[in-house]
Amino acid sequence: MNTIDIKINERSLKVLPGITILQACRDNGIDILTMCHLKGLSDVGACRLCLVEIEGINKLLSACTTRVASNMVIRTDTEKIKRYQRITTELFFAERNHVCSVCVANGNCELQELGYKVGMDHIRYPFLFPECKVDTSHQYFVMDHNRCIMCTRCVRACSEVEGAFNWDVKNRGFQVRVISDFDTPWGESITCTSCGKCLQACPTGALWSKDVVQGQLEKHPEMITELVEKRKLLLT
Repeated sequence: MNTIDIKINERSLKVLPGITILQACRDNGIDILTMCHLKGLSDVGACRLCLVEIEGINKLLSACTTRVASNMVIRTDTEKIKRYQRITTELFFAERNHVCSVCVANGNCELQELGYKVGMDHIRYPFLFPECKVDTSHQYFVMDHNRCIMCTRCVRACSEVEGAFNWDVKNRGFQVRVISDFDTPWGESITCTSCGKCLQACPTGALWSKDVVQGQLEKHPEMITELVEKRKLLLT
């Protein structure tokens, strides 16, 4: 198959045309931060962590939604990018009510890990302390809006993989929330199949099973990727 020439962080690479910059980085062992990306799901560029600089373009672009082009020159590791990633991470923590020490996902949380990666030892922005509900109406699962970072991985896993379309998003900005069945309690949903895919897709402690206690949550988002890949094989 024909390839095109690009350059990432001074490395000359040959990649397949049409793939995203993120895929090109991952295929060639180049580390790049992400939170809303989960292989197998569509990319939406929501978290703005995978920002890259492209020669000739005067703004940062998200690697997960930007396709490679011939002779593209890309940087993923500049001080500007690192500064923006640190700011974004701090804002994640400041926007909702993340208290890692009492969270079910403590020690197994992608947001917590992100904080370590960007070297976050304090937060420079005022905490918003929003009033966020905890929906315990489902027979098996809990939705804690205090922990949600609006990556929408649960929404996409539910619609694109399970095909249930239980989850959606309402409002914007400070008031944005993930909702179940037109904003009804999760336990009253007529579309939820209780499959648990949304729990595995969630990168934080926003979605969890009722039989889990503090610090004991285990998540396997790779199961979503594996399921999608297996389905592709069945269709070929």
